[in-house]
Amino acid sequence: MKFNLRSTGLRIFVFLLLIFSVFSTTNFVEAAADNEDQLRREARVLVRAKIPIFQRLEIIEEPNINYSYLMSNYNGSKEIVIEEALKLNILSNTKWHLRLNNKNLNSKIMIRKSNQSDYEWQNLNSTTAKFSGKNGVQQITFDLKFILDQSSRTAIENLALDLRHSLVPELY
Repeated sequence: MKFNLRSTGLRIFVFLLLIFSVFSTTNFVEAAADNEDQLRREARVLVRAKIPIFQRLEIIEEPNINYSYLMSNYNGSKEIVIEEALKLNILSNTKWHLRLNNKNLNSKIMIRKSNQSDYEWQNLNSTTAKFSGKNGVQQITFDLKFILDQSSRTAIENLALDLRHSLVPELY
């Protein structure tokens, strides 16, 4: 068997070249993958859009409260409670604060959300009742409590609900 140094050397050279190329391409592939990750991390877009605040309050159901209406719900106590008397629909794209007040100062009226406890009645006459909520569409139902001054017949006859309201966004 004749030993051919030239062909054996050529085979060894090709074999080493293949091994070297395999090991070197793995580094190139890793480097390319690292570059792609770095590009992915560094590609950011900052978009600022200023959307104006939009709010709408719609009174869905407001009872026509007068003396005969109140007396039909009267049970002999000093208070007349009318459950689910007022329904509002609020549409807002931001958090909001609702303030309610009664223009008629001759009557003593308290208000609360229908699902609140008895401790959360708010006065509608001397102060403003305050409620707040989240963005979106919300339908809110309120209970009303009329406090009667039985010593004054004219005060009972002047009981009426004349609401004024303001809906403002929560800015902070």
